[in-house]
Amino acid sequence: IVTTSPIKSNPSTELLKKTFDTFHHAGHEFAYDCRKVIVCDGCRVLDDGDDDTNASSNNEKKDSGTCNGGDEKKEDWDDPGPGARTGAVGKGGEKSGNSRRISRKHSNVKQALRNGIATKSQAERYEGFKEALRQVCEDANSHNDDAESGTSTKMSPFRNTEVVELPTRHGYGFALRHALRHYVETPYVCVIQHDRTFMRMTPLKNVVLSMMNNPRRIKYVGCSMRSNLMYRDIFVGKYGKTAHEELGRIVLFPPELRMDPSLYGPEVPAERIQVYGPHVRNVDKLHKNLRSLAENYKKSTQNQGYINDVPDDDVGDGLHQLSLTPTLFWYDNTHIVETAHYRDFIFNEKYRMVARGGFVEDKLSPVITKSVERLGLAAGHAKFGCYLLDDHSGLFFTGHLDGGAYITTAERGQLLSNRKSC
Repeated sequence: IVTTSPIKSNPSTELLKKTFDTFHHAGHEFAYDCRKVIVCDGCRVLDDGDDDTNASSNNEKKDSGTCNGGDEKKEDWDDPGPGARTGAVGKGGEKSGNSRRISRKHSNVKQALRNGIATKSQAERYEGFKEALRQVCEDANSHNDDAESGTSTKMSPFRNTEVVELPTRHGYGFALRHALRHYVETPYVCVIQHDRTFMRMTPLKNVVLSMMNNPRRIKYVGCSMRSNLMYRDIFVGKYGKTAHEELGRIVLFPPELRMDPSLYGPEVPAERIQVYGPHVRNVDKLHKNLRSLAENYKKSTQNQGYINDVPDDDVGDGLHQLSLTPTLFWYDNTHIVETAHYRDFIFNEKYRMVARGGFVEDKLSPVITKSVERLGLAAGHAKFGCYLLDDHSGLFFTGHLDGGAYITTAERGQLLSNRKSC
């Protein structure tokens, strides 16, 4: 599942293409064979003025109902069902024409869009983006047919991809819930936000195998990013040495995650990190910073804990053992989850652990912490079964293109041209 919503760079599909272009790092099957669902969230549209700045400066405006305005006064847990508009494999569905007042004032365009509020011009560009995205998927599927018939060898990561348009603004959490309820049939699902990239080889297939062999323990595995690469350092600073020692006792070392040391582990060079985005001007400097990060990682609690805890007899000859570190924070960053765990427990209406319009991590993470406070670390964490993948190279698996501030290559070129002419 890939989630998307209105951003400044619409109608361009460049951001999503850059994200999909990194899927090969997770394996050929993941990039080209797995079925993918892109969920396009709806938005609330200001009914006066086309200036993008209106989204951040106006107060007490009304939705026009265009671009899936919708009535959000209904029960927060209502689901529009599978009748949402879809593309790539079919079109249809009706847009809602209801309206509601927008009373919150936002400081800038990025924050307004993040909260699902768009001007008419932004909404029109978002509609253009969705139309272009459907075409990208249709083209990819036609190339797929050509490849199977032997008339073409080109494959696109957008093959086997379906576009789903939600009729109202749901927010990340409920958009994800909709896809899980109506479009996912596999026992495990990978969840990716539209601006989250794979930065290097990531053993997702092996992660799934470890989850299949430990269904009662491993229910969520998050891919590391810069901010949580040294999670055990974060943990010990927040909860203390005694709690950290207990955490170390429930770190997992699945045999399915014994990997090639040339691809994973301390011998992996920083140059293996693939750099994306037009904002990157000095790749050498970035790799230098990554090497410095890897050196600092060696002295971290995260790495020292691994050295102390990893069972020597569990590592096969010539292979490097990756670990799964328990986390009390449910990161919305790229992760693999047991589908039933997400759909039937995390999104269970009885528990209300996710709020409409918000991110999963915002409300769920405090629930995990309270569970641990009530039941103890091992028992409280076991209910959620969430872990972070680490190969102990000091390099993270995923990056962030920051969709809210993303500028396309063409736009950046125009800005540079204008600057030179001045």
